[in-house]
Amino acid sequence: MSRHLPSTQALQCFEAVARCGSVTRASEQLNMTQSAVSRQLRSLEDLLGVHLFERSRQRLRLNANGAAYLDSVTPALDQLRNATQRARRAASGHLCVGIEPALASAWLIPQLRGFSRAHPHISVELMTDMEKLHAASTQWDLAIVYGEPDEGGQACLPLMREHLVAVASPELLKSGPAVRDFADVLQYPIIHHTGPYSTSASWLTRAGLNEREIRQLPGPRMETFSLVQQCAQQGLGIAFLPTYFVTEALGNGSLVEISDLRLTSEQHYNLLLPQARHSPTVALFSDWLQSLAAP
Repeated sequence: MSRHLPSTQALQCFEAVARCGSVTRASEQLNMTQSAVSRQLRSLEDLLGVHLFERSRQRLRLNANGAAYLDSVTPALDQLRNATQRARRAASGHLCVGIEPALASAWLIPQLRGFSRAHPHISVELMTDMEKLHAASTQWDLAIVYGEPDEGGQACLPLMREHLVAVASPELLKSGPAVRDFADVLQYPIIHHTGPYSTSASWLTRAGLNEREIRQLPGPRMETFSLVQQCAQQGLGIAFLPTYFVTEALGNGSLVEISDLRLTSEQHYNLLLPQARHSPTVALFSDWLQSLAAP
């Protein structure tokens, strides 16, 4: 039995009219005439054998059939757009890498020059939008994420673990007590990290505190690693940050480690490789990433 499918243009017209509620506005967005958009809608409804809109003089509204069809069509169009973008990138030597902002700025970008020198024909784009990074309909060719991915359909390779250190400004530690155990940090003000996978909560849990006790601890609360580090450099307390993030600050002396203690995360940074997007360029970059992360 032959399979009758609507044209991509008909689906684009349907999606645009459903979103705009008007053939006029949809035609402007699509750079088509109103009559052409209307013809595409009629051909789609004829193919499906159902009406998709409730028509009035001023606007078009989806009926139940149209709403259900839109729910199915929108992800398919998104996947088609993303696949087209990836194919164009592959042809031009362009690679889109999904990565969290902190890891990009403190770990990957300082290393990218070496990759660019070795492979000048490959252009690397970093996508740090967290919603897009974790979206089911991905726009990247490969990604580095912390923890296990939510979606299947992709290879997930452990890349590296996160190692936390306790750091502070030299001035804060001048006359303070020594830190020999995880709980000894409680002798100092604490800078809380409130972002996902809180580094301060991980350290304080290891020190024996429960969630309620952690919440009751005073001290500034910051969402990003950058803000936590700035607070520490200003002498506001002890911060708990990944080693990769504080390398520069430790090197220039604006921060110092308060002890030799390390806390290794239970989860990995994982390298995600969508199975449908494997290419020589993706393989080359993923091999390079794994060599960087090797102990």
